[in-house]
Amino acid sequence: MESRLVKELRLRYEPVAVLLSNEKVEGALQSKEGQWSCTIPLMLAAAKGKTAVFERKTTGCIGGKVGLGFGQYPNYPGGIEYFLSVGKSGLFEGEGYKKNPELGADFVDCLPITDIPYQYVIFKPLSQIDASKEIPELIVFYVNTDQLSALTVLANYNRLGNENVMIPFSSGCQSVFLLPYAEGQKENPRAVVGLTDITVRPMVEPGMLSFSVPYKMYLEMEENIVNSFLEKEIWHKVTARMGN
Repeated sequence: MESRLVKELRLRYEPVAVLLSNEKVEGALQSKEGQWSCTIPLMLAAAKGKTAVFERKTTGCIGGKVGLGFGQYPNYPGGIEYFLSVGKSGLFEGEGYKKNPELGADFVDCLPITDIPYQYVIFKPLSQIDASKEIPELIVFYVNTDQLSALTVLANYNRLGNENVMIPFSSGCQSVFLLPYAEGQKENPRAVVGLTDITVRPMVEPGMLSFSVPYKMYLEMEENIVNSFLEKEIWHKVTARMGN
């Protein structure tokens, strides 16, 4: 599948198509069962041209299972709300992302936690998608701040209001899959900016963030390039400094 946005934004990395399937992709990158692993490095591998696959038994991170739509948090030792906040003496240090356990519990309650009716979540470079056979759920861009700015403007270009893009507090995987997947179930979905999670920032290049859109919103954005700011001199002034 070709994307004009790749050219207009001068993307260094491939947009990543997220697919749901009950058929496993042979030869795809995958974490090993029984080992802790994070979703984000495999998402970044997809942005660099590889295909990655996730399933419940090989997604070793508890939060990652939730972030990929594999159901509710299990009984976290001591409580996930304590892990997100102040920790538990003698058990673990809290992340300090919420001031207290009550706010940690409220955060979990606000998540659109779901258990998808599929075995596999697949991250695949968009250029490798056969649109006649595969329909992605989401498209995830891995972008710098200039490119993020352009995507934010374009997401609002043909929509009422000025809040068609959200930057939620969430884990990296929640921002890449869970939250945009929930948006995709709505009549007028929003795009989701992600990878602001401090835990995953060391895995991400400085100045890079994600921008995830439900597939139907991505198609809208592709169609709206014509006559938009992306064809005007003001945007060309920005791309001139990207150096590629």
